[in-house]
Amino acid sequence: MIRRIPAQKTLDPVVADFCSLLSERSSSYCGDIETSYGSRLSQSTDNSIYQAIPQAILFPRSKADVLAIMSAANKNEYKHLKFTPKGGGTGTNGQSLTDYIVLDMSRHMREIIEINVEEKWVRVQSGVIKDQLNDFLKPYGFFFAPDLSTSNRATIGGMINTDASGQGSLVYGKTSDHVIELDAVTVSGHNLSTKKMLTSEALKIANSDDQNANIYRQVYETCFSQRNKILETFPRLNRFLTGYDLEHVFNEDLTEFDLGRVLAGSEGTLAFITEAKLNITPIAKFKTMINITYDSFDSALRNSPF
Repeated sequence: MIRRIPAQKTLDPVVADFCSLLSERSSSYCGDIETSYGSRLSQSTDNSIYQAIPQAILFPRSKADVLAIMSAANKNEYKHLKFTPKGGGTGTNGQSLTDYIVLDMSRHMREIIEINVEEKWVRVQSGVIKDQLNDFLKPYGFFFAPDLSTSNRATIGGMINTDASGQGSLVYGKTSDHVIELDAVTVSGHNLSTKKMLTSEALKIANSDDQNANIYRQVYETCFSQRNKILETFPRLNRFLTGYDLEHVFNEDLTEFDLGRVLAGSEGTLAFITEAKLNITPIAKFKTMINITYDSFDSALRNSPF
């Protein structure tokens, strides 16, 4: 049974005004805007039991469009509005649903930007679908490893936001293990780029006049000063979709820092991911299947890894 959140068919006047601002000829926004009740209703469900009818759906065509959206949203009269990114809608916990404004990355932001076969990486927009990416990579002899049952509609941005894994994750790991760099847009309307760097470099950014210095400073101070408590309190989970991955912002000896580890698994609550640089895995020449039989369901569970 779907759990419904009541929604009004009449558009909120502030949301209508915001959409009008974006659609003006002088606006730098080039994407689509949909506010009809039918369009909103079609975006009100995902792969969960929940329903929330949004006030509007925005379909950005590029990172510049996302920047334009958030720049406009920072005007005083719009600061109370809420925005939620959405990919293929394959999440089972209602993560991409909202009764305010949806940013749907799956319609236009589906460009595979660049591939480097020698260094084994690919750069894509966040709306690229997992199967679309693997069809592109196959002639090169590679694939993007996390293997999802929803791979024909799950987007890369959604996979990063939920730190998706799927079958084969014991061998290939989860999505965050394959993320090299991220490009995102913050709620303040700034571009945010993440990659693994020396801790000393991250500290320099945190103490600089960089537009994202406060983000680096907050994450650095929290994850460094509270590290012992983080290690003692948080359970050793294979995925971090029940909280931010504060543990792996630093490596074990604290010499490396990666802000992207906080974005992976954050379910779209920290920034709008627009592009990702991902490592890619060579396709195995041979595959083997092994069947193991157990005398009971209980013994099978006890022998499976946590």
